[in-house]
Amino acid sequence: MVVSADIFISTAHKFLCRGSKKKRLPKSSCLDLAIQIIAVDLGLKPALLYDSNSASAEQLHQYVTSLFGIGLLTTELQIISISGSTFVVNSKFMKSHLEELQSRNLISVDVCPWREQPCITVMGSSNENMLKDILEFFMDKENECSSVIVLGEELYGNWNLCTLFGILLGYPASYWFDQAQSLENCLSMTPLVVNKAWVCLQIGDRRHCSCLYSFSFPEVLSAEMHTFIEQWTGLLRDRFSKQAVFSELSFSKETVVLPCVTL
Repeated sequence: MVVSADIFISTAHKFLCRGSKKKRLPKSSCLDLAIQIIAVDLGLKPALLYDSNSASAEQLHQYVTSLFGIGLLTTELQIISISGSTFVVNSKFMKSHLEELQSRNLISVDVCPWREQPCITVMGSSNENMLKDILEFFMDKENECSSVIVLGEELYGNWNLCTLFGILLGYPASYWFDQAQSLENCLSMTPLVVNKAWVCLQIGDRRHCSCLYSFSFPEVLSAEMHTFIEQWTGLLRDRFSKQAVFSELSFSKETVVLPCVTL
């Protein structure tokens, strides 16, 4: 796939955050967004959390529909709204992703604020029920043609959305904390290993590289996380080898320390 940058830029400017030019996405962000959407279309990631600007879920639907209409996508992706957050979802890949998670023990990183340091834990029955319910939700909505599908609070009201979002975005492990006790965490000034996966797309006469995944885990858990990261990387490499749109897949990591971490 070799596409002019103007197509991605003009489409984003037309449909996302209409109005003042000052509110338009920068050109580089337009290209990054297009790459992310194409990656969801190809099944390289189950979903994209849209947080580029204040564009509405309806505007995002118009943008994605336009990309599909001009042949830049092969799948009619769904727009899902959860507690005010908007996701672009490959429904078919999401179902297989969730079904695969059901077949093995789900792990999470427990960051409850009373812990001296984070620890890895197997998700309990509440998170297993959450996984079952969200899978049923996507199966029920498989053929729904609404512009935006809203996940009702009656379903997600008792869920830890931080954990849910990590699952939906395809991370190898999600953060968890007991939200019934506190919304705080123990990650302040804790060294975190930020892992990123990058892909490149030929756009016009230039190759544009974009971050496909970005997730972190506490450095103190590096040894315990190693196997999970290796498995996740291997699965991503396998999916990448089955497509011919992106030209390169690479990985990077860095350690950061932050005075405050909001999940």
